[in-house]
Amino acid sequence: MKSINLSETVTVKVRFSEVDSIRMVWHGHYVKYLEDAREAFCRKYDLEYIYIFDNGYLAPMFDMKMRYHHIASLNDELLVTITYRHTRGAKLVFDYEIRRKSDDELILTAETTQLFITRDGVFEPSSPDFFTEWKKKNKILD
Repeated sequence: MKSINLSETVTVKVRFSEVDSIRMVWHGHYVKYLEDAREAFCRKYDLEYIYIFDNGYLAPMFDMKMRYHHIASLNDELLVTITYRHTRGAKLVFDYEIRRKSDDELILTAETTQLFITRDGVFEPSSPDFFTEWKKKNKILD
């Protein structure tokens, strides 16, 4: 297996509507920040959800783990970095790091796993052809 480093970083500015009564980002908004990074990653590396769909598949979330390290507050600029983690089989695994831009404080780490299912809802345990081609294009070897 070849070690790769496919990653992308997006900047998110914390909005008023994202903080709670104790002036910290409400925990549920971090899921949106991860999605923002995942969408940017998929645009950069030609793996957008519509591409997956057009190839006859969906990639629903199977597992999500988040660990909170520090709080983020109103107007903080957050750097959300997503990194693809190569694993065997038909799944997308991503690692995330959210840091405050002003002081590089680690705010959150996370991991997500998405599985491939057909548009009819059938789980695909082996790698779909389009995903195998995507890995070849990005020099990801099993």
